Amino acid sequence: MIFSSWLFASFFLVVFTVYWTLKTRRARHVLLLLASYFFYMSWNPWLVTLIIGSTVLDYLVGMSLMKTKTARRRTGLLILSLVGNLGILAIFKYADFFILSMRGLLTSLGLQANMSTLSIILPVGISFYTFQTMSYTIDIYRGKLTPTRSFLDFALFVAFFPQLVAGPIVKARDFLPQLETLKKFSWEHLDTAVVLFMIGLTKKVLIADQLAYLVDPVFADPTRFVTRDLWLAMFCYGGQIYCDFSGYTDMAIAVALMLGFTLRPNFASPYLATSLTDFWHRWHISLSTWLRDYLYKPLGGGRGGTFATYRNLFLTMVLGGIWHGAAWTFVIWGFIHGTALAVERLVVSLRTVTAPVMAVAGFGPGTMAPAGRPREGGMMSRALGVFVTFNIVCLAWIFFRAENFETALAYLQGLTDWSGPVRFTTPFLVFMVAGSLGAHFVPGDLVTRAAKALEPVGPIGLGFLLGFGILLIESVGPEGVAPFIYFQF
Repeated sequence: MIFSSWLFASFFLVVFTVYWTLKTRRARHVLLLLASYFFYMSWNPWLVTLIIGSTVLDYLVGMSLMKTKTARRRTGLLILSLVGNLGILAIFKYADFFILSMRGLLTSLGLQANMSTLSIILPVGISFYTFQTMSYTIDIYRGKLTPTRSFLDFALFVAFFPQLVAGPIVKARDFLPQLETLKKFSWEHLDTAVVLFMIGLTKKVLIADQLAYLVDPVFADPTRFVTRDLWLAMFCYGGQIYCDFSGYTDMAIAVALMLGFTLRPNFASPYLATSLTDFWHRWHISLSTWLRDYLYKPLGGGRGGTFATYRNLFLTMVLGGIWHGAAWTFVIWGFIHGTALAVERLVVSLRTVTAPVMAVAGFGPGTMAPAGRPREGGMMSRALGVFVTFNIVCLAWIFFRAENFETALAYLQGLTDWSGPVRFTTPFLVFMVAGSLGAHFVPGDLVTRAAKALEPVGPIGLGFLLGFGILLIESVGPEGVAPFIYFQF
């Protein structure tokens, strides 16, 4: 059940109507929890037991951490939570990857390898809700959060269906306080939510799903396409994954807002980033902040000297790559970003050191701030930063998208081979690239202005507009309902 399907529209209409009819917080929370479990069970009924298991584990750990004062026992409880959550994640997401990797290693050494894969089904969204429950116990352990006594509220925090399967990753200290008051219906919020949902649906159906028809054949066999088409398809995938994932986020935030809940934005025009550091402040913000707070800083962050800082950056991004998928291509993707971030930081430090010398020599100040973010600088400086960053990101997307390492290498090799036949219409592809990459150049106040324009139409007009918009998008979009890219993570 995905947001861009009629099945979800029917499901949400029932939930929305009953939710605002109920008069008590507890009744509404029970409804949302049951609806969230039903939503998740639409993929595979029995996998909901994993969510329930993680919920019970971390609720009990949280309550025990509140009552326990002994440092050793508190550490043991945290380890229990981490081992339990990461153990489930390792079994269901990485067991087959480990087995295949070991089998390949043994075979390359000339040894017999009779290890069979477990063929375990990957639960949808397991990485997202696992990170949420882990952040809950870690924050309690650090003394930054008081655990909730309500098991119902905690279970709803873990399973809240708008962001359950692909984020944004929500922290308990942002979500649990929203459960403490009875929500009041707001037409203003509904208008805003409808506009935001339509924007997300447009990104998904009219851009991302259309681009998939162009991108998929190229990545399936890059040797069949010429260099020009490979470059364009690479940029197309950059647009596809942005419109697909940010489109999901828009719809998730909108659905939550229709129920009275506020989720933080997950994107901020990432392809306008002037550096890789800036890119990770704009792309999948909930993940990048999670990695910063619960991995990079615990590793030491930038406190242990130059080498330690580079090492921590590198390890964080490699582990971030592994979080995305159980394949060596994701490891390489994380490796590229980790290396690029380390090199970028090195360049910044060198510019900082040489700035006085450059000033004496008559040159202007460096274009990079000490913290790693670009200064405002001139237009040409910013444009160059955007160009370099965008191309590094898109080249790295090849490993993110390719089915295996061999396909990624073939793709990279083809980027320099200007011979071969043309397989699809390049002008149309250029148009799609421009449209997809232009999707995040929309003015930031568009949603607010459009929502205000909807105020006079009233509930009937709003419902008609929403239904007509969905019908129009579905009628011109590709046949079938394509799953969101980040559902596999």
